[in-house]
Amino acid sequence: MNTESFQEPKKDELIGLEEQHEISCLVQKFAIEKLGYSKVKVSSFELMQKKPQSVVTIAFNKSQNDLYLRFGKYDLADLNDQKIIVVARIGFRKKKHGYGTALLKELCHFGTQFGYGHLEIERPNPDCQAFMKKLGFKDKFYLPIDELKRSIQAYELSRQTKASFV
Repeated sequence: MNTESFQEPKKDELIGLEEQHEISCLVQKFAIEKLGYSKVKVSSFELMQKKPQSVVTIAFNKSQNDLYLRFGKYDLADLNDQKIIVVARIGFRKKKHGYGTALLKELCHFGTQFGYGHLEIERPNPDCQAFMKKLGFKDKFYLPIDELKRSIQAYELSRQTKASFV
């Protein structure tokens, strides 16, 4: 019998309270500063537990703006058991306002700060897939955080260059 899957995660593999607090702050700050809300309520079962967790999920949903994020280690064959950020659901009331790019930039910054290796966008719809291609996603729906940061910088630079020619 394989008992490995029943073992408790090692303490250094857990998402600590400081990191959990920063996850909550990231989503709240994004909703206030980028989406323009004055009050923000996020939901997360793991954050309510107030103890280190192996994974953390957090959701925000208000006025057709919808985010559902997961943080932690997941068994994806190519990622060698690294910590990853999963954008499980993303939707904004206003399209093409830069919210998606801004969110991914914030997640990349957070990922670098807390040792996450990759960011994955889970089951993207066709519009999201088109956006992802602009940011360097190819056949897979995940990228190394460092590569995504460089792709976002290049994307923003190309948008600025196009805007200056108009």
